[in-house]
Amino acid sequence: MSVSKITRAYLSNASAFIPVIVFLMWGRFGPGEPGVRWDTAYVVSGILSIGHIFWLLKRRPGHWIALGVDLYLLIGALLAALSGAALQVWGQELGAAPVLACVLVIGVGATWFSPLGFIGEASNDQALVRRLSVWLLIAAAIAVTVSLILRHNILLGGVLPVIALVLARSQLQKRVAVAQ
Repeated sequence: MSVSKITRAYLSNASAFIPVIVFLMWGRFGPGEPGVRWDTAYVVSGILSIGHIFWLLKRRPGHWIALGVDLYLLIGALLAALSGAALQVWGQELGAAPVLACVLVIGVGATWFSPLGFIGEASNDQALVRRLSVWLLIAAAIAVTVSLILRHNILLGGVLPVIALVLARSQLQKRVAVAQ
């Protein structure tokens, strides 16, 4: 694979997560005091995620994990406007669990209402898509649980459950491709 193909693939995947990239960059490096900076990051990325949701649904159907992350940012923006204490719980005290819970909610909807299922893969065998999507829902529920239990450990409660969910989705998508 050439460098240009790798670069295009990377940028294509990164485009699915632009709002959360903005959120993390603003929260970490933006102007102001840390508390206010993170509140502003939620508001800015929440507003950005509104348009991004429409873009995902039109240009990247089946990218449900990114849609779940956008939902998390929208809720965070709403909480930033309504309650600093609730935002503190949502954004810090619960670790990565709220992000994964939002992905799980989107996954339930995708499993039951989208022909692509939660795995986000088109197939003539809708029963296979549904069955594999249920397995991914189980993986997402486990990821939420692990993330909540280990919420004070960034690596084990944050990074690991997210990576595990992405890898599970990838493996299930391969099963659909092999079945065709």
